[in-house]
Amino acid sequence: MDAFREYKGKIITIIVLIIAIVIGLIILNLKSCAGRKKPEPTPTPTPEVTAEPLPTVEPEPTPEPTPEVDLTSDESITRYISQKYPISESYVPSDLRTVNVHVSKPQQLRSEAADKLEEMFKAAIDDRIYLKLASGYRSYREQADLHSYYTQTRGAYYASIVDDHPGASEHQLGLAADIGCWNGACELSYCFTNYPDYTWLKENSWKYGWIERYPEGTQSLTGMAYSPWHYRYVGIDEAAKIHESGKIMEQYYNIQ
Repeated sequence: MDAFREYKGKIITIIVLIIAIVIGLIILNLKSCAGRKKPEPTPTPTPEVTAEPLPTVEPEPTPEPTPEVDLTSDESITRYISQKYPISESYVPSDLRTVNVHVSKPQQLRSEAADKLEEMFKAAIDDRIYLKLASGYRSYREQADLHSYYTQTRGAYYASIVDDHPGASEHQLGLAADIGCWNGACELSYCFTNYPDYTWLKENSWKYGWIERYPEGTQSLTGMAYSPWHYRYVGIDEAAKIHESGKIMEQYYNIQ
């Protein structure tokens, strides 16, 4: 009996110790959990957004302003004339005079144009280039007769593409000159371009206010056939600008 009590007491003591150990472990575990920090969530990196470059928008070209000159007054040196912009049948320049240069028969031009043509012919002679004025001012009546002649002898198409239209010819303005070689070789003909006389005119005429009016390749713009002998007076300043631009009157003055 005493032995049982002795073992019973030991067993109870062991049980109490076990319970105490378990309780201690529970308390320690609770403390450990309480002291442990909850891990911070790892932030999700914000993806880099690369902006697409905006397309380059080319600015629209600014149209070149139309030079401000008088293209419509009959007495204007820069009067533009064509079948679309004709002149009156009765128009005769008020300052015509005979030109003092080499000619087959007397020719007239407006005074300023005549002055500059004489200067040009003299400068050409200084360079050993000898020119001839084949035609200058022609009246409306003369233009009508010439147009009729060309229609009968060369056909309506030819007559329509040379500067002979009554009321629509620069010759009636007194500002056009048909120029050729001194001896008349290739007069009013394309073969004039084979002579140094034509080369000299092409390089120098603008210095005296004269421009080649109907250059090669411009018929669609002028309505006139290539006429290497036909020169138009527009004044020294305008001739220099037109020459520098590489354009013809229709292009340079934006004539539609």
